[in-house]
Amino acid sequence: MPDSTPVKSLSQVLLEEQAQLSERRKRHFGQDFADRLEFNSFGIALSGGGIRSAVINLGFLRTLNRFKLLKQADYLSSVSGGGYTNAYIQAFLQGSGDYEDLFQEKHIDYLRQRGIYMFPGKGLTKIWNVLTLIIAFLVSLVMSLVSPGVVIGAGYLLYKVLEQLIEFRPVEGGLGLPQVYTYGAIIFGIVLGVHYLLNVLFLFRLSISAWFNRLETGLIFVGLAALAWTILRGFAGMSDLEWQQIFPYLGLAVCVLILGFFTNPNATSFHRFYRKQLADAFLYFAGPDRNLPLRELQQVREETELAPYPLFNTTLNLLASKDPNFQGSKASDYFLLSPLYCGAKLTGYVPTATTRGYRDMTVPAATTISAAAVNPGMGAYSNRILSILTTVLNLRLGFWVWNPKKMFRKLPLVWWPSYFFYEMFGQIGLENLKVNISDGGHIENLGVMELLRRECKLIVAVDAEADPDYGFGALENLTVRARNELGIDIRFREDHIPEKVIRPHPSHGYSKQRFAIADMYLLWEKIEVDGEEQVVYYEDKSVGTFVYVKSSVTAPKGKPLLTPADGLRYGTYKYKLYHPAFPHESTADQFFDPIQWESYYQLGQFLAADMLACEDLTKLDENNTPMLGLDELQEYFETGRPLFYPQPLETEATSAAAATVPDTNYEM
Repeated sequence: MPDSTPVKSLSQVLLEEQAQLSERRKRHFGQDFADRLEFNSFGIALSGGGIRSAVINLGFLRTLNRFKLLKQADYLSSVSGGGYTNAYIQAFLQGSGDYEDLFQEKHIDYLRQRGIYMFPGKGLTKIWNVLTLIIAFLVSLVMSLVSPGVVIGAGYLLYKVLEQLIEFRPVEGGLGLPQVYTYGAIIFGIVLGVHYLLNVLFLFRLSISAWFNRLETGLIFVGLAALAWTILRGFAGMSDLEWQQIFPYLGLAVCVLILGFFTNPNATSFHRFYRKQLADAFLYFAGPDRNLPLRELQQVREETELAPYPLFNTTLNLLASKDPNFQGSKASDYFLLSPLYCGAKLTGYVPTATTRGYRDMTVPAATTISAAAVNPGMGAYSNRILSILTTVLNLRLGFWVWNPKKMFRKLPLVWWPSYFFYEMFGQIGLENLKVNISDGGHIENLGVMELLRRECKLIVAVDAEADPDYGFGALENLTVRARNELGIDIRFREDHIPEKVIRPHPSHGYSKQRFAIADMYLLWEKIEVDGEEQVVYYEDKSVGTFVYVKSSVTAPKGKPLLTPADGLRYGTYKYKLYHPAFPHESTADQFFDPIQWESYYQLGQFLAADMLACEDLTKLDENNTPMLGLDELQEYFETGRPLFYPQPLETEATSAAAATVPDTNYEM
């Protein structure tokens, strides 16, 4: 029977989230901090960008955690590669870990060694893992063909049924199947031959092929109609013996059709292998919680601390939507996966813990769906030809989930072969029991829109996508969508225009700074008055502060005296010299060796240090870094008032080294 769980609106979802956030604040910081949620709600957005984004965000959050800021965050919103880091934090803290144990060296060393997470290892181990990857893909490809195989097999068996029905014998008053086949083929062959000849003789004529194509279509239609009529006439002379002969074929056809209810593409696509590799890399230290159900995140356990509330952003693909507001081959919407609710504004939201399908959703699955960059439906990047190729070749990393809009009004029966053809021909929309979701970057790659919906007063967004030309495509997409969809104007301050302060000048080669600050203003909002929706307009109604952090490189202050004996430090210092594309190497490069991995990891740490006005992160004592208050941070971004840091602990040795080495800040 259909599930009776009611579908919630976005406003209802946000009310329940706020209640949970308030309880989390109270648990960690007391009632006073919980009471200030309305005034200083804090969200961190981790962008997409594959392994590059994951590593940069890992370093970025490590620095925030040193200043106790990660724990004060209310939301951790992620897309694609940013979700790898989000998953690491969520699963580890939900288990037996705490904030002090995050980013410990054994974790970082393990992740560094699994920079090539799809086939990790060295020597024979790597060769074995590469072969396993190839075999896994081929096996999943074969299994994915079961769905179209069901259609082909059922069609063949039904043909055998028809063959037995009339035994290829002429029916009185009509033609038998052999005659229909023979005469039809002769006529069609003559037409096709004439068509070919005229095409050769009149190479540049406009209408010849068009006219013949219509004729050929008509002949095929007439032939099929004649065949159907002949078969129907054949039923008239059936004997009991002939009926008995068709039962085996008919029974097999029915069994094959029933098999179609079990050929779930989610179980056979390459998504499954991808999910396992991500879990092995980023959830390894979660132990028994490595495959934790999404609904169990944020559950209070006496021995654990709660992570910031996770928002895994995905894209709802609407290639075949019948809604006039969303028609078009590239239509899409935001689809959220979170511990309390899953869904989209177009479909409504359903409780994760109690709803069929969603209650079994795991953290690795949500992470992988959010990072499903290759899929038949890819939001704004959808393409009909690519839909065919990705479906046939089983390059499907996305997922089919229950459609909240439909699932409570129909029996939960899904005949999966039809979904194979929905994917192939781009017929993905809201009309079916299942909807297709994929990489959140297919609609908005910064992960900020959900934080804007939640009216966060301070949003810090890390843009770690590949942007070698510093075109700020993800930022532009966000600002346009925020203004048009939510009425929020993200207005950068005059001395923080990203194109001026972050984009490197060719004559210099380095960015002036790594972050830019904007104020957020509400221009309009929709409200309900006497049951009717109305639009209310405002003039520069301030609603918060937006801090945009871009993966970028500032000029080094000196040349450190490093030698190959310094290992990773030596390698990371030289990395930019020999890899000019850093930090915007292609997202297609998902295979990071330890030096490349460490370079991006250190970059992330110093991105956060620059944002926090920490001049030299390397000189801060790891165990005595002070807690930076959220109100203090908010005031810093709003007014520019300097943040207070204690003087770094120095010894005679470090003072002497400082006199010899101009600057040991070797980061990129």
